[in-house]
Amino acid sequence: MMIRWLLTLIAVAAMLSSLIAQDSLRTYDTRAMEAFMDGIDLESAGNLEQAISAYSRAIGYDPNAVDIHFSLARLYLQTEQIDLAKSSLLKIIAIDPRNLQSLELLGEIAQKDREHKLALRYYERVLDVDYNNDYAILQSAQIHHALGDTIKEAELLIRLWELDTDRVAALQRAESIYLNSGDYTLITDLYSKLIKRMPTKTELVGRQIRLFLGMNRFFDAEALMDSLIEVVPYSKDLQSMKTDLVKVMHGEMAAVDYLTGVVETYPDAWELKLKLSQLLIDAGESSTARVFIKEILEIRPDLANAVSMLVWTYLDVVDIEQARVILESYLPAFPDDFFLHRLMGSILHDIAVNAPDSVNFAAALEAQRAALKIRPNDQQALHMIATTLELSGRREEVLQTYLELIDIDPFDDLALNNYAYLLAEGEVSEEILRHAVEYVERALNVSPDNAPYLDTAGWIYFKLGHVQLAREFIDRSLSINPENAEVLMHMGDVLEYLGKSNEAYIYYQRADQLE
Repeated sequence: MMIRWLLTLIAVAAMLSSLIAQDSLRTYDTRAMEAFMDGIDLESAGNLEQAISAYSRAIGYDPNAVDIHFSLARLYLQTEQIDLAKSSLLKIIAIDPRNLQSLELLGEIAQKDREHKLALRYYERVLDVDYNNDYAILQSAQIHHALGDTIKEAELLIRLWELDTDRVAALQRAESIYLNSGDYTLITDLYSKLIKRMPTKTELVGRQIRLFLGMNRFFDAEALMDSLIEVVPYSKDLQSMKTDLVKVMHGEMAAVDYLTGVVETYPDAWELKLKLSQLLIDAGESSTARVFIKEILEIRPDLANAVSMLVWTYLDVVDIEQARVILESYLPAFPDDFFLHRLMGSILHDIAVNAPDSVNFAAALEAQRAALKIRPNDQQALHMIATTLELSGRREEVLQTYLELIDIDPFDDLALNNYAYLLAEGEVSEEILRHAVEYVERALNVSPDNAPYLDTAGWIYFKLGHVQLAREFIDRSLSINPENAEVLMHMGDVLEYLGKSNEAYIYYQRADQLE
C-alpha cells in the first residue's frame, strides 16, 4: 500500500505539472487518474500490454493529458510498436509544441528510420526552445554529417565545445573539417574568436600558433603571442609557449635570452626556471643551468625531473663521479622513481667501464636491478643489465637476460641479434650454430638492412661452412657501414679461408687502422 501511495503522489505531481504547463487549470477527471494509476501498477509488474490498455483508457477520459500520452508512447517504444509511439508523441506536441522530451524522441525515431531531414527539423525545434541543449546540438551535427554538410556539422560541434570545453574531440573534429575544406580563413577566424573569449585557454592558443606556423605565417603567430601576453603577462603557460615560438623563429639562444628576461621579472616562477635550465643544457650552458636547478630544488625538492636535470649538468661535462654523488644524495627521497634509478644504473655502468673491477660492476648491477624491480618488464633496463653482465664476463646470465627480453617482445631485434652472436661465440656445436641462425634471421626480418645483424648472420654462416653465403652477408654489412673494425676482420677471415690472402691483408690492415 505504501508503494501505491507513493506512486499516486508522483502521478498526481506529474499531472499537476502538466496542467500548469498548459497555463490553465481545469476540472480533472478522476477516472483518468484511476486508469493511469492502474497502468503504473501493471507496468511495474511487467504486464506491459495490459498497462498500455490502462493508459489508453486514461487517455479516453482525458485526451489532453500530456504525461499519460508520454507514458503510453514510452511503452509503445518499449514493445517496438513504433508507429503507435510516433502517433502518441505527435499528439503530445500538438497539445504542447514545446515538449522537449517528445521532440527528442521523434528525432531519434526519424534518425533510426534514416529520415535525416525530418529528424533535423525535430532537433531544430528543440533548439528553438532550448538553444543550449547539448543533446540536440550533437544529434544535429551527426545528421549534417550524414547529409554531407560537414561545414554545418563543424559549426554545431563548435557550439557543443563552447558549452563544455572538456569536449575536445568535438573541437578537433571541427578543426579537421575546416582543414580538409582547404579554407584556412574559417579555422583562423574560429580560433581568433575563441581566443578573444578565452585568452588563457592555452590549448586554443597552441592550435592557432601551430596553424600559423604550418601556413608560414610566423609574424602572425608572434603577434598573437605578444597580444595575449600583454593581457596576461604572468601566465606561465603563455610565456612557455612564447619561448618555444622564439626558439622556432629566432633560434635557441634567442629563446634563452627571452626566457631569462621573463624569469628575472617573475623569479618565483620555478616552472619557467626549469624550462630555462633545459634550454641552457641544450645550448651547452650546463654550469649556468645548474645554478637555476639548485634554486628550484631548494624550494621544490620533490621534483624528480629537476634532480635528473641537475645530474645531467654534470654528465654533460663528463663529470661522472660528481653526477653519481649528486644522484646518490637525492635518490633515497625517490624510492619508486624508475627513471632516477635507471639513470643511476647507467652512471654506475659507465664508471664500471672506465674502472673495470668486480666492485663497480656489482654496484652497477644492483642499481639496474633496483630500477627493474620498479618496472619489471622495461626493455631498456634489461638491455642495460645484459650489457653490464657481458662486460663482467657472466655469459650464461647474459644469455638468460636476452631470452627474457625476447619473451617480453619477440620482435626485439637487438636482443635477437645479440643472443645469436653470443650463442655462436667460441667453439660450439653445429646444432647450437643452427639455433643461433634462427634468432639472427628473426632479427633481420625486423630490420633487414641493419649492418651489425648482417655481420652476425655472415659470421655464423661462416662458422657453419657456408663461406660464399657468409661473404655476401658480410659484404652487405660493409656496404652499409664500411668503418667497423670487427666486420672488416670477419671479411679478412673469410677471404683468408678462400685463399685470397692479399685481399684479406687489405681488410686486416683497415681494421688495425680503425682500432
